[in-house]
Amino acid sequence: MVEKRLSKRFLRRLKVRYGLDQPSKLAFTEDICATGIFIRTYDVIKPGSIINVEIYLSEDRKILLKGCVKWVKKLPPVMVGQAKKAGMGVKILEVLSDGESLWREFIESYAFHFKTSECTFAEPHPNTTFLK
Repeated sequence: MVEKRLSKRFLRRLKVRYGLDQPSKLAFTEDICATGIFIRTYDVIKPGSIINVEIYLSEDRKILLKGCVKWVKKLPPVMVGQAKKAGMGVKILEVLSDGESLWREFIESYAFHFKTSECTFAEPHPNTTFLK
């Protein structure tokens, strides 16, 4: 399979809530980057759907974003822990409210920690929009 990502992802387990209207379903990220996340879950949403996602950087810091489900790997709940990729890949379309600076800071700290410029905001994906 040809790699389509424009930026490097980092393994990172963060609590997330997601849903079509309200972010009410609980899950965790498996990997992250400036332009997308992988949500590990057995309760996937159809590819092409626009979803709302809350990402908890800590208990008191969360970011609300809007994303598009690009692909899913659906498995029965009993197999989620055994499968390498059970869940959905989400392309970030918008970082909502005042979360843009927090998201930038978080991602850039990973790029600095891993000594890479591949996961920065210098050249975001052309379809990624940050709203103030």
